[in-house]
Amino acid sequence: MPEAITLAVRPDLPSADVQRSLASWLRADDRLRDGVTTTPPTDETSTDGTDVLRVAIGDAGTVMVLVQAVASWLTHRREDVTVQLVLPGGSSAELDVRRARDMDQVTALIAAAVRAVAPE
Repeated sequence: MPEAITLAVRPDLPSADVQRSLASWLRADDRLRDGVTTTPPTDETSTDGTDVLRVAIGDAGTVMVLVQAVASWLTHRREDVTVQLVLPGGSSAELDVRRARDMDQVTALIAAAVRAVAPE
């Protein structure tokens, strides 16, 4: 069974719609579609009681596809959001994104966060 990265999204104004939006965006990518599931939050991913997303990862290529998809989704958002990434080993990072418009900068930010918490 592949490991999974957990994503929790907290908008400035609480709404489950932001979770559904990200889930739909990720499922639109053929390489991620079957690996995206929702699950109740745990102590580590607790936000406002809204379900979190789990994305199955099989290799570094899948992680980069996920990073690019999340960055693209963030650049299309109109509100400010915080994305929490929790890696399989329990390491986590939070990205506080304020109306992102530059996909390259957002991609680099997410990739750096994943590298910072990824096991060696």
